[in-house]
Amino acid sequence: MPDHDERLPKPDHASAELSKYLIHSPLEIAAVLRTLCKAGRTVTAYFGADNDFILTSIAAVMPEQNALFADYGADAAASRRALQARNIAFVAVHDRIKIQFAAQSLHPARCGGRDVFRMALPATLLRLQRREYFRIATPLTRPLVCNIAPQTPPARAPAAVTIVDISCGGIAVIDSGEPAGIEAGMRLRGCRIALPELGEVAADILVKSAFAVTLKNGKKHRHAGCEFVDMKERDRALVQRYVSRLERERKGRASGR
Repeated sequence: MPDHDERLPKPDHASAELSKYLIHSPLEIAAVLRTLCKAGRTVTAYFGADNDFILTSIAAVMPEQNALFADYGADAAASRRALQARNIAFVAVHDRIKIQFAAQSLHPARCGGRDVFRMALPATLLRLQRREYFRIATPLTRPLVCNIAPQTPPARAPAAVTIVDISCGGIAVIDSGEPAGIEAGMRLRGCRIALPELGEVAADILVKSAFAVTLKNGKKHRHAGCEFVDMKERDRALVQRYVSRLERERKGRASGR
């Protein structure tokens, strides 16, 4: 059994601070769990008063049956203890994002010809992103554009801004309009971004910071850091795929030098 150290993320206690990272939609919860299943991510299951644990993985997600299946751990004795436990906390990390959910109890079952744990689909799931978001600059030759729907007066915003970097949590943009229309504190609703070869994503964006920049040609633009708001899990997964692809391309160019 591996050492129980800092490499195994510990479950967080519920708090008002973490509540904004909770997912309540059954469809989005199932989508996150299917992502873990498809990627074959290791999931740590904590249980018991002594914070006993096993390493497992998601075997199947069946929301139509209100069922989630996870593989038995390699330690048979620990798996038997888990079946007797209550309030099991499951923790995983995928693409630098911490995912946590809970089960009230586990039951023995069979799935894909092997013994597994069966549990109810979690009612909530924590997807903790915070500052761990990996940001990457967008290509100058293929700039991304954030198209902004008309805003309710008196709010004024540009129809489109150029994205200079992107992460699962948000974007940094340049507003070249005269005069620039983006200000800190604005919530821009109905924003859409077309990700090359992947599809379009949609979300509101909250402008967290904005400041003027002067280019070499003397023109003044507005630079803004923005956070995605109310983005669906499917769209966030597409952003992650785009970021991962850009990172692979960057590493490929670096290794080819």
